[in-house]
Amino acid sequence: MWYIIIFGFYVVFLIWTNVKSLKAVESIDDFTTGGHRMGLLLGIGTTAATWVSVASVIGVPGYLYSSGVAAIIGWVAGWAFGGALIPIVAYKIRRPETPARTFPEFIRFRFEPFMKKSSLQAIVGILMLVGYLLLVNIQIIGFGIVFSTITGIDYEIAIFAFLLFILLTSFGGFWSVAATDTLNTILIMIGVILTCGVVLSVTGGMENIVETLSTTTAPTYVGGPSLEEGILLSPLGTFGLATLFSIFISNSLGTPSSPHWVARMLAPKNIKVAILQVMGTIIVLIFIMGPLIVIGLGSKVLIPSIPAGKTTDYIVPLIIQEYTPSIIGAITLVAICAAAISTANSMLLHCATSLYYDVYLNIFPKKISDKGFKNWLRVSIFGIAIVAVLLAIKPPWFLAMGFVYIYGGFGAAFFWVVFLGLYWKRMNRAGAYAGIIIGSVVYVITKTIGLPLPFVIAISTSLLGVLLAVYLTKKPPIESYEPYFNAEVSDSTKKVFENIRNGTR
Repeated sequence: MWYIIIFGFYVVFLIWTNVKSLKAVESIDDFTTGGHRMGLLLGIGTTAATWVSVASVIGVPGYLYSSGVAAIIGWVAGWAFGGALIPIVAYKIRRPETPARTFPEFIRFRFEPFMKKSSLQAIVGILMLVGYLLLVNIQIIGFGIVFSTITGIDYEIAIFAFLLFILLTSFGGFWSVAATDTLNTILIMIGVILTCGVVLSVTGGMENIVETLSTTTAPTYVGGPSLEEGILLSPLGTFGLATLFSIFISNSLGTPSSPHWVARMLAPKNIKVAILQVMGTIIVLIFIMGPLIVIGLGSKVLIPSIPAGKTTDYIVPLIIQEYTPSIIGAITLVAICAAAISTANSMLLHCATSLYYDVYLNIFPKKISDKGFKNWLRVSIFGIAIVAVLLAIKPPWFLAMGFVYIYGGFGAAFFWVVFLGLYWKRMNRAGAYAGIIIGSVVYVITKTIGLPLPFVIAISTSLLGVLLAVYLTKKPPIESYEPYFNAEVSDSTKKVFENIRNGTR
């Protein structure tokens, strides 16, 4: 009963927020970046909710359960290090008086400001579409696991309920996403703290958890091979040095250059809010990641081996079902659904914007009204969501590891383009093409053939290609970098930016 009541209140709030947001959205800028006027509290709420995906809430505890404290180094420490680099991006990306609407448009501003049709903007838009489609797919898998746990409906059917929540959270554009994300952040924090308290109480505290982890040899799965005694407290856990380093570096360097984080920094009303937004988000994350670590490690005490037929992604739902009081379990399971929805709706917005704005309208430029833009974007969001749901019927990987692959891919493609583009005036168009193409292709090849440290190989070869391309070609025009380096920009730069932004109006 508690599950239905709390879930009902959650759905009512989503409907109310979406109706309010539909009235507030007027222009293309409102729909894509909230009109570049987002305040601090809403910014922290939506950034934290987007950060805490279903991979964080059930994927990371799953790896803590199966691999021990090493998962903290790979995911939590990796994300924390990457988060510390985001203010460096925020300081520059939000500097122009009128920033880009999307990440691919920033790439166009910076590297192809005089092109009538930007191939670079289209390539980045397509890469974002592919990457975020896979990330949305991961959120749907997590949503399906939890929703089927709450309702008892088969997973293959439960995932289609995701489409209803996308209608409720995405159709109002950025403001709808931001408002629901803020509630989701509060729900997630309350849910994981309460469940953490239950786990500490039932297990007898951290001392008992650590003692169990130091001696247990119980297999991860019923009937599986026994664990080596003490391996769950080992710094490398069950990963091995190369694998753990690869996970850490992908999460840490992939985070600040991932398009959705760069785009999030375009929404705040000024540079100060953009930087404070990231710092405030990291503080909020401490109160979410800390409890998740306790839940993941404590689960090994409560459920020594996962029942046959389940993956480690089911450990948190199992703990909630078997050990938490109904009301706490209801809040936590709804919070996990919220984590999936809040990350997915942001990424669907990026997917649809990339497809329609950065690819279609860039290649086939035409005048379009604000109303026409919003309607086409809504159709795109729902169409992409249907594709993502169909792909989720047969889940391809564990949730947390899927995020590592995609963050690694984004980092390999965009790390040098973002950081050198914002902090090195000499970085030019040829360097951007070299960085994106070499980084993404080498990452996919090294990952496919199974070489160790694919991210390190990709980002190293990408840097070499960038430097060769930059020094063998002309310097960039001043209009391409002036807004990111000077407080006052020339009239010619202002005109170039206005021409690009007005191209679809």
